[in-house]
Amino acid sequence: MVTIDESIGTTYPGTKMGILVMKGVSYSGSYDESEMTQVLNGLRLRYGHLERKELKELYPIAVYVAYYKRFGYNYHLLAQLESVLKGKKALHTESGLLQAMFLSELDGMLLTAGHDTARLQLPLQLKTATGTEAYESISGKVVTAVSGDMMLCDSSGTISSILRGPDYKSRITSSITEVLFSIYAPPGIDANSIETNLKKLEKSIRAFSPSSKTELLQIFSQG
Repeated sequence: MVTIDESIGTTYPGTKMGILVMKGVSYSGSYDESEMTQVLNGLRLRYGHLERKELKELYPIAVYVAYYKRFGYNYHLLAQLESVLKGKKALHTESGLLQAMFLSELDGMLLTAGHDTARLQLPLQLKTATGTEAYESISGKVVTAVSGDMMLCDSSGTISSILRGPDYKSRITSSITEVLFSIYAPPGIDANSIETNLKKLEKSIRAFSPSSKTELLQIFSQG
């Protein structure tokens, strides 16, 4: 399903990628409101008393903050967490899949992307961008991958990168029946954290899409 290019091993030794593939999923299934409230309350209990500087020092946030900093960027998921903690941001979507992914990201603070498996040309490869790879982002605008950034590709090209985000072609839409979630895990993120996050996401999806079946839940690394 996923191979990790030698360029990743050279530049980011110890990198992992978590993959969850589920079939028979429901796009519009309703995410449980009580579960959402529980997640948000848990976030506020864990992090609500902390300042930004303190949040940036916590695992696994610190790993992503360091990765983004090397390119002159801020970890965007940290900003989303801060908005939720202040009660300023909530995800309103008709898609239980997107709701589940968003809350899973915030709960584990692990960078996650979702794709329609039917629109992918497998297998996938995680590699280091040269800075010349252009693709249509989820916003519909053509973007160019940042040199040195990690990007995930299928046989047709880039489907996501850490700094530029997921592509438009394989985005989650109402026609989806099989979904693939990927977790980018730079060096310093342990396998247990990835597995725990994927299993929570899997459980959340099964709650509103009971006919769904898990095809793959695996953590990939070199060697």
